[in-house]
Amino acid sequence: TAFLRRSGDESAQGWFEIDSTSVDEPGRVEAHVNPYLMISDQAREQGATCAREDEAAEVAQKAETAGSPAVANLKPAVKPAVQANPAIKPLTFVRNPSLPSMQGKIRVPPRDRSVIRLPSYEQVKSDAVLYAHANRVLHLETNPGNARALVQAHGEGAIARDVWINPPPIPLTTAEMDHVFDLPYARSPHPSYADDNGSHDHATKIPAWEMIRFSVNIMRGCFGGCTFCSITEHEGRIIQSRSEDSVIREIEAIRDTVKGFTGAISDLGGPTANMYRIGCKTPEIEAACRKPSCVYPGICQNLNTDHSALVHMYRRARALKGVKKILIGSGLRYDLAVQSPEYDKELVQHHVGGYLKIAPEHTEQGPLTKMMKPGIGSYDKFKAMFEKYSAEAGKKQYLIPYFIAAHPGTSDEDMMNLAVWLKKNGFRADQVQTFYPSPMATATAMYHSGRNTLRKVRRKADEEDTVDIVRGERRRRLHKAFLRYHDANNWPLLREALKAMGRADLIGNGKHHLIPSFQPVTDGSYESARRKNSTPRKGAVLTQHTGLPPRKR
Repeated sequence: TAFLRRSGDESAQGWFEIDSTSVDEPGRVEAHVNPYLMISDQAREQGATCAREDEAAEVAQKAETAGSPAVANLKPAVKPAVQANPAIKPLTFVRNPSLPSMQGKIRVPPRDRSVIRLPSYEQVKSDAVLYAHANRVLHLETNPGNARALVQAHGEGAIARDVWINPPPIPLTTAEMDHVFDLPYARSPHPSYADDNGSHDHATKIPAWEMIRFSVNIMRGCFGGCTFCSITEHEGRIIQSRSEDSVIREIEAIRDTVKGFTGAISDLGGPTANMYRIGCKTPEIEAACRKPSCVYPGICQNLNTDHSALVHMYRRARALKGVKKILIGSGLRYDLAVQSPEYDKELVQHHVGGYLKIAPEHTEQGPLTKMMKPGIGSYDKFKAMFEKYSAEAGKKQYLIPYFIAAHPGTSDEDMMNLAVWLKKNGFRADQVQTFYPSPMATATAMYHSGRNTLRKVRRKADEEDTVDIVRGERRRRLHKAFLRYHDANNWPLLREALKAMGRADLIGNGKHHLIPSFQPVTDGSYESARRKNSTPRKGAVLTQHTGLPPRKR
């Protein structure tokens, strides 16, 4: 939650404000050079004295001891100067006895009374580096167990206000989740959207409703931490799961009350299909953790990856009377799924309607490290298990991999290598996604600032601190064209780019070439990788679907 308050409001008293309005840090503090250092030596050689420097040396020496020296204890050379100016006294630093001993350590103020002061709205609006810094601070303060409040100044003078952002709320318990989902929902669109007969068919049909009409949400939250996604900021990174009984009650309610139900549940999932009842092994570690992801760069050793609760729910749900099929339409975290072969077998043999959506997003480490996604090796492991269990069940099933073009951190060579991988593995992407910055996402801050906000943001950035940003219509079109290398309309652009990159060897008419050297006659219209409403061929990449089985011709 967030609220406005006037700058300097009394309600802020008693809070420890941590200043994070700048990314600049002081360097090494060097002692000031004494400009009189050589003058004293020269004076002594000439039989004279330099009272000013001797006086300064005396003051520095006496400052290390407690109390002020008496004039009688001063050196003879300094005494005349002190007598002439009695106001001269050594400067002594004394620790405040009312404060506890620091013992050489920085004392961290209590979390529940701390607030971090972000750069002001005007600063982040005009300074991309401070925008990146503010975004990084925001994402570091997302764990309810250790997050601190944030405050940001808006406006100046009489209209000055502070936007105060409270830490994320404590996640709902299973009982609280059940209470929310057991409320008497109508399970239909609002009557104002219906036709005169109260129907939502034909002209009043709502596609979004059709997609979720027979789906069940079993949890909230996601600990994946993908930088192009803001689910963590909306639902939290701690999984909040419903009880199995609550989920079964909702399936029965759909079966008994929702018009048009034919026995198929289109999805039993959430933000991610397979994070149900998965979380940190101990509440203490969970409350102290500051990592943005539990599965990147590898699965955390403190993460419980047991899928048995989800497997049991699947079996119980599909055994319900009147339920013919339970499909999984939510995206699968495959690097997590390979930790449980039992879950993979259950999923592949009973809950895949012809094809399954997964999201490797890319094959190259450049963009993957900026997305916080696993390497393509995890995809290969899951693909092998998927094909094995599909063959055991005697089913022809396909994986639907999602890929993103033009994501921050993606070079032209990265997209070329992805295109080569796609052709080598027989994939032809039907619909592809080009990165667009969305509110609150970490990748959006990268796109705007050109800085890697997964690292400490600094003014003077080195190579690891900066991110290659895909800007401009031509370059964004090129990255999308690499994903759709099979579309003849993209070949002229790809030929030009490959020659400029020194990879003309990928242009030719052989199987090992990416694109042909000839150009067929086309009208320039969009060419789909498959016929409309057809069953996908082996290797086809269909990036949008409801989760239902393929239509029969």
